[in-house]
Amino acid sequence: MATLYVQEQGATVRKRDNQIVITREGEVLQEIPLNKIDRIVLMGRGVQISTALLVELLSRDIPVMLTNQHGSRHYATLTAGPSRFGALRLRQSQLVIDPAWSLELARGIVTAKLAAQRAILAATGWSAAPAAIAHIEAAARGLGGATSLDAARGFEGAAAAAYFGAWRSVFQQGWGFQGRAFYPPPDPINALLSFGYTLLLHDVLSAVQFTGLDPYLGVFHAIEAGRPSLALDLMEEFRPLVVDRMTLNQITTNTITHTQFERAGPDRPNAMYLTTAARKLVVERYETLMQTPMRLANGSQTSLRRVILLQAQMVARIVRGEQTHYEGVVK
Repeated sequence: MATLYVQEQGATVRKRDNQIVITREGEVLQEIPLNKIDRIVLMGRGVQISTALLVELLSRDIPVMLTNQHGSRHYATLTAGPSRFGALRLRQSQLVIDPAWSLELARGIVTAKLAAQRAILAATGWSAAPAAIAHIEAAARGLGGATSLDAARGFEGAAAAAYFGAWRSVFQQGWGFQGRAFYPPPDPINALLSFGYTLLLHDVLSAVQFTGLDPYLGVFHAIEAGRPSLALDLMEEFRPLVVDRMTLNQITTNTITHTQFERAGPDRPNAMYLTTAARKLVVERYETLMQTPMRLANGSQTSLRRVILLQAQMVARIVRGEQTHYEGVVK
């Protein structure tokens, strides 16, 4: 099954028998069988959903996610509720306040992210890649000896600076990329990354909720009201593997060009976003990538979307005490 994205402002999403029907000004834009969808993303305040459909989706454990119109910010995820996972969530809440346990899980996740960043750079052939890889490897060694979460965050930040520093050496000219920046994204590449990370967050949130973990009780990202810290933690490993790889492919193959971006307007003159048509193109590429088979360490293959679920299930095993360490996809 797949994700249904609705971004046409003025559209209404309703239920008709066992179909999802999207209309705008009386015209039917799309009809999709309910059993073909495993999540819905509503993009923008101009998209409406009927109560009948919302209740049907929640009864089927199909989450509904809300983002801004540009898809650069996740607002909320509506689900039926986590009550059947009480024991797992209770144990999770007890463990996340344990500094040693939290550090060990955070170290595993960040180590996985650094391995993925290294793999992405190694495949580029950029002249700046070897030096950046050396910095990432140094950060990984330092991470192994980190004695606090703040120290782990420092090593992750150093690796990110080296990683996106290599990007800057390639994309500063022509694309205006000065480094990772968001809220709002100031250039086309940051706009692509921000949009892609929002799409990825939907998948990670779904995986965390399906597993039964509380997405708001994380370790690497500080716990704050409204922040899905655990989902953001798990997302770190997949930022390079999914979104960064997709962005590089779209830029280097000219699938996305400068004409497919626009400024937000006079109220936010420095904000850069994808056009509506470009967002549809990115969504199509993202969905294709998420369904692409990936070879695992045991030799088996499964889709990237399922790999995210497997990693969430690994964290659940760690919470239950059935596994001791987080193991990344890239070795």
